[in-house]
Amino acid sequence: MENNFNGASNLPTEVSVWTKIKNFLFQEVNVTLTPKQAKVFQEVHDFWHQDAHDFFFQEIKIIDNITL
Repeated sequence: MENNFNGASNLPTEVSVWTKIKNFLFQEVNVTLTPKQAKVFQEVHDFWHQDAHDFFFQEIKIIDNITL
């Protein structure tokens, strides 16, 4: 019995379902924003990445007598 190995012969002949799903999920996406959308995205980015000190250590004013 002769073993004629050809590297291209053991490649799959059909694309599997998983490969189709993977190719769909990980495809490159290009997004073009209008100037107004870019401004909103930048404001959201700035809000999420602001210094935590500014948020947690801001001065809180008590304006009424609160009873719990």
